[in-house]
Order: sequence, then structure tokens, then C-alpha cells
Amino acid sequence: MARKTFRKVITTPEKIEAIEESNKKLVERFLRYLSQTKSEGTVKVYKSNFDIFFCWNLDYNNNKPFEQIKKFELQDFFAFCTEELKYSPNRFVQMHSSLSSLSNYIENQLDEIDRYANFRNIVQKIEKPVKEPVRKKTIISPEQIDELTMKLKEQSKKDSYIFQEALYIILSVSAGTRLNETLRITTDIIDEKSTAFDGLFLVTKDQIRTKGRGRTGKMLYKYIIKDLFLPWYKEWLKIRKKIMEENGVEEHYSIFIKRNGKPLTESSVKMWASKWSEMMDVDIYPHCFRHYFVTYLSRIGLEAELIQSIVGWSSSDMVSIYNDLRIDEREWKGLGKLAEALEETKKTKISKIRKK
Repeated sequence: MARKTFRKVITTPEKIEAIEESNKKLVERFLRYLSQTKSEGTVKVYKSNFDIFFCWNLDYNNNKPFEQIKKFELQDFFAFCTEELKYSPNRFVQMHSSLSSLSNYIENQLDEIDRYANFRNIVQKIEKPVKEPVRKKTIISPEQIDELTMKLKEQSKKDSYIFQEALYIILSVSAGTRLNETLRITTDIIDEKSTAFDGLFLVTKDQIRTKGRGRTGKMLYKYIIKDLFLPWYKEWLKIRKKIMEENGVEEHYSIFIKRNGKPLTESSVKMWASKWSEMMDVDIYPHCFRHYFVTYLSRIGLEAELIQSIVGWSSSDMVSIYNDLRIDEREWKGLGKLAEALEETKKTKISKIRKK
């Protein structure tokens, strides 16, 4: 039961090449400017959004130079995004943000160029919808994690390559990492002797890049629940070595590999997730393992401050966002006071009855 996303493509290499020349130069200049402070992944998102907008401008708006586009024409574009491209509110806001950032760049940085001298950001005049979740969140249970990893382990008896799928899940639920972060944990930064928190966690020998502001993101050490991860990891290293030797691949540090022995890519993990969804009849996606990790630590009683530190968040508010326990599944100290009050009320009533 993999997630299904509507996708209508309006860009082609031919259309992108036909974009009005000043618009192409404007985007190229802005992306160079952006790359000084933003990550490569962020720059790619902006470029994709600009390709979509300027291909729409080519097809439906006479390929106008950006500085000549009117508010009502921008309204037409965002209506197209909603009606034709089926944008969710979140996707709408992302596109809006990209065009507004480009407009701010023109207004603040290119005002000395004659054609942009009187330019003003009109994108911010376009009303944005309220961001809201468009997909139902998957709350995966410990029993489902056990069932899925055992099924994959059983499949690996016929095809040893599959064992790493189970390891990927185990590492994700043991470290609470995002998809790309899980792949950035490599063999050279894992050491059985490098531990933290009374030896319960492995801690990576070096920091890895995680999501955050700036070109390099936020560099963090990652903590991995030792006893959950190590047995699977040691078993996989033996299988991994054999696969790489059979394919004549020189040793590298990626834990997860393709069938040819080369480092695995994010697209392969997404394909695995679709397969897992079918196996379990549950919508499984890599980020649900991050929720599982926080929920698991919360369920067993770790303090929110400690969970915050382990994951690397700047605020403990994030713990409550990722903790999927229902309120009735959590421990509340105040409930003891209610129990005491009810017991006292019961004793008082019994005492009154006896006096009568």
C-alpha cells in the first residue's frame, strides 16, 4: 500500500531551452547566488520550481520576462498549480516561497540594473493556503517492525542481498535518522568501542551532515542503540564483503550497497519502502522510522530533554511532534493525584454510610 502521488509533468528539455533568454540568465545568476549559502539539494529544488514556472510562462503567458509579469498572471499560475498540477497546500507554499525569494533577490541585489530598477516583489501579494498534512501518518508498532525485519531475514536465506533491507530498518529505528542521514552513516565512523550513555548507544566517530540551515546543513554525531543494531550490522558486513569481492569492487565506506557492490542511492531505499508497504499492507516510508525511534524512547520513559539531545534538535518541542503515543498511552504523574482524590472520596462516602 505505497503512497501514491499525482504527477503531471509540464517541463521538457526543449521547453526549458526555449525559455526567454533574460529569464534563463536571471535564474542562473540567482542559483549561483543561492549556492553560496544553501545546500546542493536545496538549490536543486529551487531550480526544479523555476523550470516549472517558466515552462508555464512559456506555454500560457507569452514567455514574458519575469519583471513584466503582473499579479493577475501570477494568480493564473497558482490557480494552474492547484487545478492542473494538483498541488497540496504545502507544495503550493514551497513554489510560492521559491518565486518570492527570486523576487527579493531582484529587488535587493539587482536594483542597479536598469530593467529591474523599479521592480517590486509582487509574489508576496498572492495569498498562500494554510499548510496542512495531506497524507495520513503511518504509526508503525514494534510488532510490525519485528514482523517486517523477520520476513526480510527469511527472504535473505534465498537472496543474501536482501538482508541489508532489514539492516536499513534496524539502523533507522535505532538512530532515528532521516533517509539520507542513514546512508551517510558509514563503516569508517562505526566503532564498537565508541559508546555513549552508559554504553547503551554507539556514537559515530565523526559528525555527519544533517538537515539544517546553510550550505553544509547541521553537523551532528549520531547515536545508535547498540544492542538493537550491532548483531544485524556484523552479520551484514560478512555478506557485504562477499558481494563486493564477487563484483570486483574496491572497498569503500558505504554500509548499504547496490547488487553490483557500489554505494546505494536514496532511490533504491524508496523502492524498498514500496515493497515493504506491499508486504505489510501498511503505508511504509523511510521517515516513519524516525517517528518510531522517538516514540520508542518516549514509551520506555526517556526524558524529553535526553531524546532532544540524542536526535540533535534545538528544541524539546520537536519531541512531542515526533512522539506518536496517544495521550492515554503516556505516563502522567498527575494521575496519581486523581487516584488519591477518588480513593479519599470513596472512604468518605463509606464512612457516612456506616454512620447512618
